[in-house]
Amino acid sequence: MKKMIFSVLAASLSLMSCQNTEEALEAAPDSRALTAEQMASKSNFFPAVGTANEQYGKMGPYQVSTDAVLGDCGGLGGIAIDILQSINVLDQTIQCTNNLPYGNGSPISTSVYYPSNIADLGKLPVVNFVGGILSNEGNYAQMLKLWASHGFIVVVSSDFINTLPEMHLLGAFKASQLNKDTQSPLYGKIDMSKMILAGHSAGGGASILTSSISENKMKLIDPDLKVVGSLPIEPGPLAVSFTVKAPTLILTGRLDVVVMPWYTKIHQNGIFNPSPAWAATATTATHFSPTMEISKNEFAGISVAWLKYTGYNDADAKTYFVGPNYKLKADPQFLQGLHPYRVVRNQAANNLQ
Repeated sequence: MKKMIFSVLAASLSLMSCQNTEEALEAAPDSRALTAEQMASKSNFFPAVGTANEQYGKMGPYQVSTDAVLGDCGGLGGIAIDILQSINVLDQTIQCTNNLPYGNGSPISTSVYYPSNIADLGKLPVVNFVGGILSNEGNYAQMLKLWASHGFIVVVSSDFINTLPEMHLLGAFKASQLNKDTQSPLYGKIDMSKMILAGHSAGGGASILTSSISENKMKLIDPDLKVVGSLPIEPGPLAVSFTVKAPTLILTGRLDVVVMPWYTKIHQNGIFNPSPAWAATATTATHFSPTMEISKNEFAGISVAWLKYTGYNDADAKTYFVGPNYKLKADPQFLQGLHPYRVVRNQAANNLQ
């Protein structure tokens, strides 16, 4: 019965993919031999591994504050969470905000995560993140806190659909507002000229679409706004990556049965991007890996490396992406060698020094 429930949920999610208290805290594809439940739960049992996760897959030097109010996932949406937890697709640490259908709040929401000692810091790069269709912004809290702990301001927006650019545009507008609000702890602290557009699933596809908007049009939101990077994680297929105007890291999961990596490879692997692009598939990642606790999130370390590279031009992070022996190509967390989903980068990325 549980397998049947999961199959229905996975099929529904696959179809749909196609298309304020402040808190401080801290080898060849073989997946077809597994059942959908086994594939989805595998990531819940195996820890994240590899070079990037060892270096960056842990909380950074900053404590984190947020205006998101996080709690248990109740309401109608919570039923799906309970079912997925019962079959080990989701771990027990996932949280939700009170937005519909997980609570009785507005279905449209925006929250922000940032270093708690922001008053002592200069301007910080901003990550503009949108989650998957049917998701709640709180589902990604652990990954967003990780990013903020490494010195980023993270704005997360959701309207429960998250498929088109409007939520990323809302996030950009929210960041601009906070940066100009003298009553906000983020007043004058957001570097709008260093924005990374990120997303998961439907939000990943939306990050590709938003990263394809011209710089002049984005500056209508804020004259200082500049997109310096794009991070689509297991992106929904309503976008093609060759229109993206910023350096792009496309991440997929070998055990993803919702947005399967072969589909992303066909039209989103970045090979034909005019901008530098990389693509990597995590060995044990499922579609729900970005919601896991950090030790089980295969994308945790490499996502931090990407943000530090694009947001700060950090020398250590840069070694994962630039140079003839770039570390991503040797990281055992990701498929390598002759595998059809092996790590690749395009010519524009090859040319970087």
